[in-house]
Amino acid sequence: MDDFSPYYNRSNENTRPVAIVSQLLRNVATMHHIDELFTWITSIMVWRLNIDSVQIWSTQASATGILYAKLRASISQRPVQTQQMSESAEVGTLVERMLQEQRGIPSIPVTSIFSQYPATILEQQNCRYWTTYFFSQDALLPPTQGEPLAGEIPTPLQLVFSLFTRQPLPPSHTRTISFLVEQSLRIASSRGLLLMTAPQFSGPIPAASEKTIEPPLAYLIPERTQVTEIEQAKNSFNSAVVITEKKIRQMYSLIDGKKNIAELAFLTRMHRREVLEALQALLSRGHIKLREPGGRPVELSSFPQSF
Repeated sequence: MDDFSPYYNRSNENTRPVAIVSQLLRNVATMHHIDELFTWITSIMVWRLNIDSVQIWSTQASATGILYAKLRASISQRPVQTQQMSESAEVGTLVERMLQEQRGIPSIPVTSIFSQYPATILEQQNCRYWTTYFFSQDALLPPTQGEPLAGEIPTPLQLVFSLFTRQPLPPSHTRTISFLVEQSLRIASSRGLLLMTAPQFSGPIPAASEKTIEPPLAYLIPERTQVTEIEQAKNSFNSAVVITEKKIRQMYSLIDGKKNIAELAFLTRMHRREVLEALQALLSRGHIKLREPGGRPVELSSFPQSF
C-alpha cells in the first residue's frame, strides 16, 4: 500500500493505513452505531492524515418515498465559518447529485465549482481544493444515531466522502482512502453496525413508494408553467404569481425545471407532508407542472392526493 505524499505524511508509523485499521479493530468494540464509526473515520482523516476538512454524506430514504442527502459526520481543522461552508446546502445539493449518479470528482479548485461567497471563505482558510469519493456496499445503512427525522428508514448504503484540502490529492492518497474506507465498512459489517444485506442494487435508489408511483416520486422534476412565464415577461414590475403561504412560496422560488423533488425537499428542509402539500397547491393553481427526468409530462393522477 502506498504511503502519503510528503505534504500529508506526518512521518509517524501510526499514519500507515494498516496501523490505522489495527487501531480501529481495537476501538470498534466500544462502538454501538455506524455514526460512531463515521466520526472516527473523519477524525482520523483530519487529525492523523492532515486533511483540512472531511464530511461523510449518505443517501437517506423515508418510508414515504422522499430521498435526500444526509450529513452523517463532519470534522474540520478550520474555524466554524469554514465548517459551515463545507456543510452548506450548496455542497449538499452537489453531493446529492453525485449520490444519484454514483460518482465522485477528482480534486478541483473550489472557485470553479462553488458560488463566490463560499469559495472565497474556503480559499481564505486554505481549503482551496474539493475532492469527493463515492462508496457503496451491499448492506443497509441505519438512520442517524441522534434524532432521525420521522419516517427515515434503513437505506442501501451509498456514501460520498467530501474532502477540502490546500493542495490536490495525489493518486496514492486516493488508494489509501479507498483502503481505509473499505476495511472500515468490512469491520462495521462484521460487528453488526450495518443492517441485513440489501438486494443487489444498481442505479439510483428506488423510492419506497415506487410500487404505486411511476416514476419514483423523488425523481420527478417540477417546472413553472409556460403561462406563468409569459405573464411575467409581459409585466416585469409585477409578479404574475402571488403566493401568500410562506412554505409554498419558498418551494415555488426554488423550482427551476432542473431540481427534482428530492433536491427541493433537501433544500427546503420540509417533511414529506409539507413537500407534497406545497407541490399539490402549486399544481392545483396551475403554477407548475411535473415531468419525468427524461422529459415526459406526468399526469396529475400520478401525484399523491392524500397523505
